[in-house]
Amino acid sequence: MTRRVLPLLLAAVLGARDAAAQADTTARDTTRVPGDTLPADTVAVVRPVVPAALPAGPLPPGTRYTFTADSVLLSGGYTLSDLLLRIPGVYVARGGFYGQAEPVLVAGRGALALEVFWDGVPYLPLGRDSIFLDPARIPLAPLERIDVVVLPTVLRAYLVTARHAASEPLTAVHVLTGQQLDFARYQGAFARRWRSGLGLAVLADLNALDGEPQGSTTGFDAVDLWLAAEYVPGPRFGVSYQVLSADWTRDERAAAVDGRTSHRVDHTVRAFLARRPDGLGTRIELTGSTSTIGEDSALGRRSGWQAGAALRHVARRGHAGLTAWTGDARRPFEIEASGSWIPLRGLSVVAGARQSSYAGSRSGTRVHGGAGLELPYGFSAHGDVVWSRQPAAPFVTAADAQETTDLAAAVGWRSRWARVELGGGRRDPFTPAGAPAGLKPIGSLGPSFSTRYVSAFASVAPPFLGGLELSGWYVNPEEPLASDFEPPHHARVSAVFRSKFWRTFPSGILTLRGEVAVESWSEGRGGRDSTGVPFVLYGRTFVDTNIEIRLGDATIVWVLRNARATRAGYVPGLGYPIAVQYFGVRWTFRG
Repeated sequence: MTRRVLPLLLAAVLGARDAAAQADTTARDTTRVPGDTLPADTVAVVRPVVPAALPAGPLPPGTRYTFTADSVLLSGGYTLSDLLLRIPGVYVARGGFYGQAEPVLVAGRGALALEVFWDGVPYLPLGRDSIFLDPARIPLAPLERIDVVVLPTVLRAYLVTARHAASEPLTAVHVLTGQQLDFARYQGAFARRWRSGLGLAVLADLNALDGEPQGSTTGFDAVDLWLAAEYVPGPRFGVSYQVLSADWTRDERAAAVDGRTSHRVDHTVRAFLARRPDGLGTRIELTGSTSTIGEDSALGRRSGWQAGAALRHVARRGHAGLTAWTGDARRPFEIEASGSWIPLRGLSVVAGARQSSYAGSRSGTRVHGGAGLELPYGFSAHGDVVWSRQPAAPFVTAADAQETTDLAAAVGWRSRWARVELGGGRRDPFTPAGAPAGLKPIGSLGPSFSTRYVSAFASVAPPFLGGLELSGWYVNPEEPLASDFEPPHHARVSAVFRSKFWRTFPSGILTLRGEVAVESWSEGRGGRDSTGVPFVLYGRTFVDTNIEIRLGDATIVWVLRNARATRAGYVPGLGYPIAVQYFGVRWTFRG
């Protein structure tokens, strides 16, 4: 289906651009004064946009990771899981190459380890994945920014969709193909903004692969469509609407992969009213959202809805916010308060509390407090404590609430060319509920034990290395078998080379970036089968490489996955293809 739709997609996207840019040879005003060759209303202007739904600061140093649209394109990452892997302690349980399940597992907390917000709206699991979210099935194509706030046992990922501010139209085309698996990607986007404040953006992202004759990477087709419209006449008021349609099919392979067809549609309406135009002061935000799984091959049709209201006040030295949500029977009500403050120069404190109600007359509570201190000579320190009492799977009525207290702290040093951070913490025991959908051999996740852990992160890019940056992270739980998919020794290191060269071109127009990344872990626990028998997660080492060349508005990408040709996979019983390559180009046209 993807290959039949491609010609129509590219024709529509490029046709829209050409129609907008085509010269009109009919003479209109031949008496124009010499020098007046451009009508005033054709000069590009920048209009206000709907504010990004991101956690307000200040946040302690080292607790937020930011990925921009450029960093996504130039990282070789293809899914949200690929990006989260760059955060210390994250294990991506890949069921195979692209198209297979890629759940993110952290600290033995199962489904509670990842929270995703799409333009501020909780992106909740629905359908067969009603326990675990699969980040690999959340489209990256419409996004311009991803912020991840790290708590001791939770990642909170805030996804911000593209907001076209200039009145100059924008068109983008992205084409990828691969030597193995008949892998292909075709993407087209168009955005336009008018002086009145009206804006429109459309995007289509088509992906397909044929899979391996043997192994756990099966045939896959996906079509993601995104439409956004907004009216923001000024920085104090605006309203937006967007619809995201994700349609995909995964082929079956006995004993390894369950076949699945899924079609999810999300509609979101947002409005804001701000007192000041500079982002400070008081702001009110209203949100409504519906989600529908229309064609799940196993469960049929399911739907849910949410409505939220937020009151925020942002000052130069802190912020305070209160957000309330109501929704369907799965989560009838939730209220969350947050705040941050800089009481003294160099000292920042944050706090948050959330109370939720769930189906089955159950409830959940989480309280978080943290502080950060910036010291002389580039040194810093931060710490967090989280107390919670919530069900292991909020939307499964059989899951009872569990009480935990988790601590984390780190000290760091930063200069112009280096960053080092050493951390540690303690986690309470926890018993996850269920298992990620799509990893067929894994029937459940075992309980995690109380443990202490240490972590390290370093990044070095001294000037005398000429554009070379070395970075990496390492996590070591004190308890060797602390939890499933948390190996006793887990590390990821990378070497990145960047250069702006060939001064024949204008400075900065040509950029080369190359990366070699190595992920390695020791033997640990790898979940349980359907009868409760534990799997062994054997130690493995994977090597990925990617090269990107940017010339003006064109970016050429080449990626090689599993270059070391490791035959075993990330999950017991599931493999990973050897030396998978894909390459392509992205063009951006303006005007």
